[in-house]
Amino acid sequence: MRRQIPGTINLVKLKNEPHGKSINFEADMRIYLLGFMGSGKSTLGQRIAGAFHVPFFDTDNVVEAQSGMTIPEIFSVYGEEYFRHLEADILRQTNFYPKSINSTGGGLPCFEHNMDWMKESGITVYLQWPDDLLRQHLLQIRQTRPLLSQFTESEAGMKISDLLTYRKPFYEQSAITIEMTGNIDSDYNLLEKTCKYIW
Repeated sequence: MRRQIPGTINLVKLKNEPHGKSINFEADMRIYLLGFMGSGKSTLGQRIAGAFHVPFFDTDNVVEAQSGMTIPEIFSVYGEEYFRHLEADILRQTNFYPKSINSTGGGLPCFEHNMDWMKESGITVYLQWPDDLLRQHLLQIRQTRPLLSQFTESEAGMKISDLLTYRKPFYEQSAITIEMTGNIDSDYNLLEKTCKYIW
């Protein structure tokens, strides 16, 4: 049976797994936050983890801590393929935290069978922004994003559109999709309700 989160019927969509398999919720399961770069996974995830007193795991931060390099430096020195392998290894380290909030990099679900692994290891939650709002936000902060920083504003806009087209089918495999508003407090409340529903 498909379950719904009270009070957010128009904002939260629950999806069944392929082949009619139902989503099973348990008290001690990992929550994986998915979404495009700049969608608030790290900011909201850290805040939610603090409120629920559970570990917070940010794959980008751990990649940088374990490699001793920033992500732009890794891209520049070793390339994206190396980064994706490292990122996949880091993701699988979240197995050590049975009940936790895990923020994932924007491209992580699209490589190394990571999406399938997350669906087997916890509950995936897609933080979905309206495309136009997300694009506007990213163009303002593009210099902080390694996949966008080398482009002009026009080129970055095209890159965002191309990446969204490629990545959305992966994000949309998530068990739960939250339609974000772009307001930090409203979006926090939506994610908080979602976590209460899961746990």
